[in-house]
Amino acid sequence: MQPKPRRPTGVTILGVLAILGGIALLLAGVAAIGLGLVIGTYAGSAFTNALSNAGYSGLASIGAGTIAVILLALGAVVLVLGILYFAVGIGYFGGKGWAWTVGIIVTAISVVLDIIQIAFGAYSNAFGLVIGLLIIYYLTRPHVKVFFGKGGSTIASPMPTQG
Repeated sequence: MQPKPRRPTGVTILGVLAILGGIALLLAGVAAIGLGLVIGTYAGSAFTNALSNAGYSGLASIGAGTIAVILLALGAVVLVLGILYFAVGIGYFGGKGWAWTVGIIVTAISVVLDIIQIAFGAYSNAFGLVIGLLIIYYLTRPHVKVFFGKGGSTIASPMPTQG
């Protein structure tokens, strides 16, 4: 059995960024859930009145209960994404094959969402699109795949002789 290859520096960087992103998403998810609970429980009519007074009458017409439910659902999704990113970051450090697979899937979804958002006029997502494509490119390099146990050996085999 061959020893595990040394972790590439880029994988370490991606692992740190995934963990930091996971922590940020966890905090954002908890904040959205907390805000949804506060709006739904305590601040229903006061929140609706504040939205109307601020000039967001269309948003105020939705109702505080609906806004609270939307925030709770959004917070739950963001919380799950945070857990996922955190787990992928830890998996990157260990060279786990599942982390490579989940990292490719999550990044591909991000690329698709960036393309959709750019198509609807959010041109600032072009930076995220480029970063996502670079991450997929890097994760599919042979030495990175070998680290995650997804590719063959990096040792070149001798050329076969023709006779």
